[in-house]
Amino acid sequence: MTEIAYHHCPGCGKPQKPFLRYPWHFCNDCRELAVDHAGRKLHFGNESMGGGFVWQIEGQDETYSSYGLLCLIHNRPVHVGEARFGGIVAQPWTQEPNSDDKVADLRRRDPNFEAFRRIRPGPGR
Repeated sequence: MTEIAYHHCPGCGKPQKPFLRYPWHFCNDCRELAVDHAGRKLHFGNESMGGGFVWQIEGQDETYSSYGLLCLIHNRPVHVGEARFGGIVAQPWTQEPNSDDKVADLRRRDPNFEAFRRIRPGPGR
């Protein structure tokens, strides 16, 4: 059996354990640097033990649930979402979202927050 080569975080270059499902994922340290268009720090989590992706803008009370989130890490577009079997994964984003995607896009401006389910309290960190 051939060994799978390590890859490097696209944000900082640190060697990462490979995951075939997420071949170009950001390291946890870089994922913690995720911000929206205005430079506001973002927090991510799972809604419950059963999964579900939730996110929150630091300093705001509201927590939202969506299928994913487009944001910025090192000023690069990134998709953050729920990993298979739980957890959170961030990967470089290379395409524009479809208008019917239930993905929040915080790269350029605040979205219509009413389109996303509100959850309280914020994600456990």
